[in-house]
Amino acid sequence: MRDCDLTSREVASLSSATDLMEREWAPCRNGCPVHADVRTYIELAAQGRWQESIDVIRGRLPFAAVCGRICHHPCEANCRRNDVDDPIAIREVKRFVAEFCRSKGATVNKAALQDKARVAVIGAGPAGMSAALELAKLGYRPKVFEKFPVAGGISATAIPKYRLPRDVVQIDVDWILAHGVEMQTNIEVGKDKTIDDLLAEGFEAALIATGLAKSNVLPIPGSDHKRVLAVMEFLTKVAFDEKVHIGNDVLVIGGGNVACDAARVSVRLGAERVRMMCLENKEEMPAWEWEAREAREEGIDIIHRRGPVEIVVEDEQIKKITARKVTRVFDENERFNPQYDDTDVTSVGCDTVIFAIGQMADYGFIANSNVKLDNRGRLEFNPATHQTNEPKVFACGEIVTPPGSVVEACANGQRGAKAIDMYLSGRKIDIDDSLPPVIDKIAPGTAEKVIKTKRVSVPTEQPEKRKKNFDVFEHTLEADVAACEARRCMNCGAGAEVLVDKCAACLTCLRVCPFDIPKVTDVARIDSTLCQACGICIAECPANAIIPRGWDKDRLKSATTEALYAADGELKIVAYICGHRAPTVAWRGEDHRIAGVKQFYLPSMARLKVSDLLGAFEAGADDVVVVACAEDAERYPQTAARIRKRVNQACDLLSEIGIDGQRLKMFEVAGDADSIRTALDQALKEVEKTVS
Repeated sequence: MRDCDLTSREVASLSSATDLMEREWAPCRNGCPVHADVRTYIELAAQGRWQESIDVIRGRLPFAAVCGRICHHPCEANCRRNDVDDPIAIREVKRFVAEFCRSKGATVNKAALQDKARVAVIGAGPAGMSAALELAKLGYRPKVFEKFPVAGGISATAIPKYRLPRDVVQIDVDWILAHGVEMQTNIEVGKDKTIDDLLAEGFEAALIATGLAKSNVLPIPGSDHKRVLAVMEFLTKVAFDEKVHIGNDVLVIGGGNVACDAARVSVRLGAERVRMMCLENKEEMPAWEWEAREAREEGIDIIHRRGPVEIVVEDEQIKKITARKVTRVFDENERFNPQYDDTDVTSVGCDTVIFAIGQMADYGFIANSNVKLDNRGRLEFNPATHQTNEPKVFACGEIVTPPGSVVEACANGQRGAKAIDMYLSGRKIDIDDSLPPVIDKIAPGTAEKVIKTKRVSVPTEQPEKRKKNFDVFEHTLEADVAACEARRCMNCGAGAEVLVDKCAACLTCLRVCPFDIPKVTDVARIDSTLCQACGICIAECPANAIIPRGWDKDRLKSATTEALYAADGELKIVAYICGHRAPTVAWRGEDHRIAGVKQFYLPSMARLKVSDLLGAFEAGADDVVVVACAEDAERYPQTAARIRKRVNQACDLLSEIGIDGQRLKMFEVAGDADSIRTALDQALKEVEKTVS
């Protein structure tokens, strides 16, 4: 017997309805480049509803598994919990959900008919694949052409396996292909066939999404030596398990994430000493803080504020590199404009140099086509329409945007797909990039009342062990831990809203709110930027004048009715269970069901209303069991006391209409799986005694 949870389709529908209801977005969603509905998928993960969660994630983010590993998680930087304790570990929760469900565990939203135009997509990276997915969902017939033998772009061809295993990339690729996206690998457009060939073959539009596939190398003396390596070519060879010859003393030029990758790969290839040299100081380095920190942990020294002048070669061997002092990197307008002190030159010994100072485009794909470069040597491109000089040829991703992240590439690919859809459907290309307003930071007074919980730490291998191989060193959370971390979410913006035409200004909401949010004058007002979405005021309002903004308050009653209608046993028992503490896969499998009990796991017991309890009996329940967490295990203050009061009130009302109030039972448990199971077993035994 399965849970009576919402189905994936219902969750998607509810998420869409929530979008319409919201006047403001939570900062986490606004900060995400694809604007994934972070609050909803974290709430679902908090209940152990992994498939529903991955469906919400993939509704906006095709490369969910990849981003679960390597995303720079701007959602976390914008998390309002930063002002309470620590941000939710959103990336780690997403990683667990994506890898637990894998490609077949997420719903495939395939178009009923894919009978629209054929579209060629050049490049199978995140931008190209995201665009192809969007086109397929709109009914187009996209075909992706990729020069490498695998799809995924740099995620699959350059990012080291200790950060991103190839099978994780394949999870996302397989899910995208399941939507009717056609793929052809080992074909290089511009060499094996041209863009003009594609258009002549019947593709009505083409999308260039080739990214930045080549590396910049400084043209300084000695840079043509065989032991001077371009970082992208170096990392690609390693990714495909090709033999790479490096020495024992490696110097990586650059201070970004790719430079950190190159240095850490060199350590794993056996170099005895690996250092990085960059123009920036520690605070200015473009690498993410954790990337630089992990590199240092693995014994990699970083030489700051030095710029290479010459690679010194003696007897055909690299001996050292000379570098001058950097006096500044950015000018007064924060533009990259390095200045040097040529009187301060030092030498750094090395036998291998890897340049990781930025990437550039390979424009080989335009060979023998009408697509042109502009006077700066870049692809001629209109950012408003995504069109090149050839109206049928579009572009997206890093080939036309500044270098960025996988999630940013996904967002730009989706935008490119919108442009193609508008063009092929005969509409003016006019993409609306406007967004809803954003909920402000949490007020200090409210932050003080929020229950503090410690952010989980992700288990990692120790540096001395991890630097000896290419095994993944940062491990995925366990199910219980992922759910526990997700429960720290404050559901920003999903809370209460007053219907002022119904409000009687009775002060009930003001009296019951544990966070002192409502303000009452002629009517009650609830500030959505402060509300913590506990649902207490919604359940307690005598006039039903308060509604939730982030969930359907009547869904539980209708779901209960549906479940009881479909019941096939003599006993019809409904159990409303605290889903906050232990709603994970470990104890929600088939082996842990109790026959005859329809189980509903609630994200907040505070939302359970008296009318829900009475409605279950009205729908035909023989008995109703409430399994609530004790006060110290609850998500919100005062919840346990409120639930006890509502159960007692419902029992009294049942007795008044001739129904034995003992048929409604409440158990208060510690909140762990064993306690809840024991409570359900005990309730069932008591019901069976009553029936017999």
